[in-house]
Amino acid sequence: MLHLSRMLLASSAAIALTLPAVAQAEGGADDAFELEEIIVTAQKREQRLLDVPQSVSVLSSKALAAAQAERFDDYLTRVPSAAFTTTQAGQTRLILRGINTGGVGATVATYVDETPYGSATGLANGSILTPDLDPFDVARVEILRGPQGTLYGANSLGGLVKFVTVKPSTEGFEAAAKGSVETLKGGDTGYALRGAVNVPLGEKLALRASGFHRKDGGFIDDVNGNEHVNSGTMEGGRASLLFKPTDNFSVLLSANLQDLNSNGDNSFDVDGTTYAPIFGDLEQSRLLVQNNDVKYRIYNGTVEWDLEGFTLTSATSYGKLDQVQTQDYSAYYGPVLTSILGVPLGAGVDATMGQKRFTQELRVDSTGDGPLQWTVGGYYSEEENALHQTLYGADAATGDIFPGLGELQLVGLDSDYEELAAFASATYSFSEKFDLTVGARYSSNDQTNLQTSSGLLAGPASSFDGESSDNAFTFSVAPSFKPNETTTFYARVARGYRPGGPNALPPTAPTSVPRDFAPDYTTNYEAGVKAELLERTLVVDASLFYIDWTDIQVLVSVDNYGVNSNGGKAKSQGAEFSAIYSPFEGLTLTGSASYVDAKLTEDADPLTGALDGDRLPYVPKFSSSLGAEYEWPLSDTLTGSVGGSWRHTGSRQSGFDSTLGQRDLPSYDLVDLHAGVSFENITLEAYVRNLTDARGFTALGGPDSAPMGGVAASIVRPRAFGLSLSLQY
Repeated sequence: MLHLSRMLLASSAAIALTLPAVAQAEGGADDAFELEEIIVTAQKREQRLLDVPQSVSVLSSKALAAAQAERFDDYLTRVPSAAFTTTQAGQTRLILRGINTGGVGATVATYVDETPYGSATGLANGSILTPDLDPFDVARVEILRGPQGTLYGANSLGGLVKFVTVKPSTEGFEAAAKGSVETLKGGDTGYALRGAVNVPLGEKLALRASGFHRKDGGFIDDVNGNEHVNSGTMEGGRASLLFKPTDNFSVLLSANLQDLNSNGDNSFDVDGTTYAPIFGDLEQSRLLVQNNDVKYRIYNGTVEWDLEGFTLTSATSYGKLDQVQTQDYSAYYGPVLTSILGVPLGAGVDATMGQKRFTQELRVDSTGDGPLQWTVGGYYSEEENALHQTLYGADAATGDIFPGLGELQLVGLDSDYEELAAFASATYSFSEKFDLTVGARYSSNDQTNLQTSSGLLAGPASSFDGESSDNAFTFSVAPSFKPNETTTFYARVARGYRPGGPNALPPTAPTSVPRDFAPDYTTNYEAGVKAELLERTLVVDASLFYIDWTDIQVLVSVDNYGVNSNGGKAKSQGAEFSAIYSPFEGLTLTGSASYVDAKLTEDADPLTGALDGDRLPYVPKFSSSLGAEYEWPLSDTLTGSVGGSWRHTGSRQSGFDSTLGQRDLPSYDLVDLHAGVSFENITLEAYVRNLTDARGFTALGGPDSAPMGGVAASIVRPRAFGLSLSLQY
């Protein structure tokens, strides 16, 4: 992977809980209320969450709506041991259980229903190009913590985030719409419009479609005269067609499309030691407009055929991503160019990223009520990536390309990835109380790349290719004990991996720099308990985990090229706890906490400056949350609701940096409140996000990421007041 920047993306975290619906037990109004049973597909079959012998969190559609969720910032931080970094809309790194070194390849896999999304390689910026899908008309988001290599394959070292969309239904017509508007402190007014419709087309065919358009208000000002430079828009939609000619056969075709256009990043310039603003609160100084435009396209066809004793599933997917981005590197290259040519100059990088990925999975799942439940399948993936970057000199007065300096350096990296895998999983019930789940997966991949370099600063034009191949065996073993129908104790040992690959190297790289990099592996040991208590009004989930990470992949800088390297070991250990309590009708209380101690246990590559004992980047040791939701009748036709949450993100360490070293990032707290009223199928709600206007850091740039020797500090969105109106039919 070629990466002219020394400003590596990193992460932040916060914790809270999902809010499942509250259901009335049979028997009448005076009977106890209980929390609804949650069904998930974590093991690629529908199961009660209580029966899944691993750590899984679920963000329901109700929880997403209550949080006014629009982006990862709004809902991923409601999951124990989850963290993310973001510098700009469209550039987000997901982290689960502390598995992060700031490298190029993703450590958390992303799925949309049956479609794996994002790059499986370490050559295509897969770690930060996570599809930040708008969650409207999503049934739920499942977050699986710990390696998921058995059923979900590569890049699930730390876990998996799975979007489960709402499926078409032949049972009746449905429609929903939502409009919202919000204003940011010191920033723009934003708005969003969303709609969805379900249309039965007979007894055997149904169509569901949804669409949205969102304008995000900016809140960062540029001292050169541009206000709210990080504004942007997002629009898209999804459509799915279900054909079910018989009770045991169905075909589901779906398409997800999303365009994201961001005008600038979410950073302001601060002193690298004190974090005091250089120009002022929420102010930066950039010569160039730092746009980031990303288009996601996800297509899938899933066929399910229920036969006697088993179900055959075929999932065919195609994903496409196109990114166009401009980044300002005036602080790093500008002084050098100015000293050489004697005129004030800045510098920028224009980058494009194109990705196409085809996948085919075929699996057979057992059915019936026997003691043995099993899944056997095969998987094929083919991926093409094209990453191109152009460094140019810019007029310091206008930002225009300076004559003759339009192609200071051109670098290109085209790569192909092909993977073939077989997997199996089985659960055997030795008794009503004791189950054992085991799984295994064998994967093999082949990769090629073609790297080119030219331009005034690149020396003679060069072109060379590389190739690599590797294979991996991953497994999971999970016994579980159920003393009764509402309690599960479990243990789990699981392994995950991330592919290696051919490296991207500068033409001047010495022979000591490896021409390829190896896969890395995590082995996870965990034990936990899930319980439904007090007549199912209290749900508790607690776990302990230890993860051993070997041959860790890190990104190092060689002649300003980002080069993948292996080096050292790391571990992550900790505890997670969450609880949901509904003491009476209408009131739901939530709480969670997690402790994560993630650090290197051996020195990493010397070029990273990372040593044994250093904490893994952007992982808070302690995070916690509290939340409350209350709903009550105001009259025979009106219902009122209020709610709020408090989320604490502990102190963290920034990314590895051989020049500045890791830096301490302070903890921060976020408080969100909302209140609303519902009349039949209409809901009006007012809300405030980040009530205290906290300045929590979500990423910290490297040296020369800001002028005057400062660094760029990306932050959470400031305080926002908003109104939303929802309609359902």
